[in-house]
Amino acid sequence: MLAQMASQNMQMVVRAYLAFELTGSYAALGTISLANAIPGLVLSLVGGAIADRVPFRKWVVQIGQFFNAANALAIGGLAFAGLLTFEYLFISAVVQGVTMALTMPSRQSILPSLVSEERLMNAVALNAAGMNTMRLFAPAAGGFLFAAAGAAWVYFLMCGLYFLAALFLIRVPETRGVVVSAGSVRGEISASLTNMREGMGYIVRHPTIGPLLGVNVLIVITAMPYMFLLAGFVQDVLKADASALGILQSVSGVGSLTGALVIASITSKRRGTWFLLGSAFQGLMLLLAFTLSTSVWMMAIFMLIMGLGQSARQSLSNVLVQTYVDDAYRGRVMSIYMLQFSLSQFGAFLTSMFAEAAGPRIALGATSGMLILIAMGALVLVPRLRNLE
Repeated sequence: MLAQMASQNMQMVVRAYLAFELTGSYAALGTISLANAIPGLVLSLVGGAIADRVPFRKWVVQIGQFFNAANALAIGGLAFAGLLTFEYLFISAVVQGVTMALTMPSRQSILPSLVSEERLMNAVALNAAGMNTMRLFAPAAGGFLFAAAGAAWVYFLMCGLYFLAALFLIRVPETRGVVVSAGSVRGEISASLTNMREGMGYIVRHPTIGPLLGVNVLIVITAMPYMFLLAGFVQDVLKADASALGILQSVSGVGSLTGALVIASITSKRRGTWFLLGSAFQGLMLLLAFTLSTSVWMMAIFMLIMGLGQSARQSLSNVLVQTYVDDAYRGRVMSIYMLQFSLSQFGAFLTSMFAEAAGPRIALGATSGMLILIAMGALVLVPRLRNLE
């Protein structure tokens, strides 16, 4: 996970910076995000069905890591040869979106098979702490390497990290799942379609999972777009380079890491309330950051504090879903949960269109304000969520 997240965080800096550098357009940033999002929206349920049908989910994840490594190597080669264009970045984003959609539900579903139920919250929070540790170091490293040696060498490093991520999984002792074979390819397809229908029916009927996923989707659409448009904001508004973008991403990781460690140590009390309050707090800090910041260092202060709320939102939404879902439906439910990454990029596309027309401060400020309203509205109007333990 550490190797994969290091590579993904470097890519967030480099691909977004390259897209804006090649085009000078917020719409281009949004288009790259949309290219990465559409495969997730279309194939996420397929990934969930795979997670519930294969005996060893880590095999699915390993294959995905090898595809990610090849994808990064291809873009690095094009950049090294001076042939990289926006169109190649677009194709790369689509390929990665397909890979992530088919493998992320399996990766999320592995964790509960490795730890006992009473340690699940701690494990999820520590997993988030590892992710945020990479957010602390990787973006800055990617930004400085980009500024010093060029994009190609960042992509070559990403390729190596994805390859290591696949190798490290060899020693993960996942419990073999009990899967009844359908007897043929056609039978497996039919069984997978049935699994997907059953999974959607389960989510709709479940008194907790349905509302939790519904509210989380609305929160994610407004909470995450800034990550994909920050590269344009840094170049256009703050007049800074890739190293500054990496610093801002890393600074937010400091706050997120601190928040994740706090979440890992708290008891299982009022987690629904803290999830919604953390989301609203993230929205407030983003609103201040994008409407008031006039320098990289001023924005860094807001991003540092914002990370606390972001960590609470990410960790607690994950652990609440993992806690309340029945194990037989875990893969399919987590596939819907993982749609948040695709939906966040769809939100980034909409926000980028708004930024192209009205400017980045107004667009990102409005999105952050909507996050506050959604989180506080759910806190007041959806007692089932705020009372989740």
